[in-house]
This record gives sequence, structure tokens and C-alpha cells, in this order.
Amino acid sequence: MAMMHNSLLAYYERIFALTQYHKWSMAEIGELIPWELDVMVQLLQNYIQKIEADRKQASLNAQMGR
Repeated sequence: MAMMHNSLLAYYERIFALTQYHKWSMAEIGELIPWELDVMVQLLQNYIQKIEADRKQASLNAQMGR
């Protein structure tokens, strides 16, 4: 039972994040096949990680006077 609760909580946290922080609509999310949602979330995570890495590199370059 605890596993189901954790996965259900994680599902709703993901849906909340997509609607609140990334401005997806519930209709858009509801139209996705479950594996499509997993793919889109992974692509979004990859994109955010790339942006963060680029920001860190730009900050390092600025500190080094480039």
C-alpha cells in the first residue's frame, strides 16, 4: 500500500508542477498517453538541466573575466 501511495503522490506532484510552473493545461496533460507524459517530463528535465549547466558556465566565464 505504501508503494501505491508514493507513486500516486509523485504523479500528482508531477501534474502540479507541470500546471503551476510550466503552464501546461490539465486538458493537455489528460490527452497524453501515460508513456508520452513520461517522455515529455524527461525531455523537460533534460532541457532544464542544460539551461542550468549553461548558466553555471556563463557565471564561471564571467568570474574569469571572459
